[in-house]
Amino acid sequence: MEDCARRAAAESDGSTLKQDFLNLEKRWLDLSRSFQLGEQLTDFTNEANRRKAGARITPLLQGQAFDPETVQAMANALVTTCEALGLSDRDDAMTQLVAEKIIELAKRGLKNPRALHFAAIKEFG
Repeated sequence: MEDCARRAAAESDGSTLKQDFLNLEKRWLDLSRSFQLGEQLTDFTNEANRRKAGARITPLLQGQAFDPETVQAMANALVTTCEALGLSDRDDAMTQLVAEKIIELAKRGLKNPRALHFAAIKEFG
């Protein structure tokens, strides 16, 4: 991009080559913004999924004590595991079974979202 701007500046005003460099620079900037927007949308979607998972798993935690980090790990594991198993309906009985299994695994001491995910996949996969 900087190269395009530098080369455009070296050309005389009204030059076709200068306009080509400026157009190329504009396309690179547009592409960069598009990529950045895609990353932001992905981050937003991932955060929304984590929050949904937390909402899904929270009712099942009634009367159980977990620290906030473990609850978040379980929520993240639930999202990842449901995606891997092709479960998209959060009210589905199978999704509930997966959530219950993840809670059981956390009670046994698994606190890492990846470990919870892999252990749950082993049970259901």
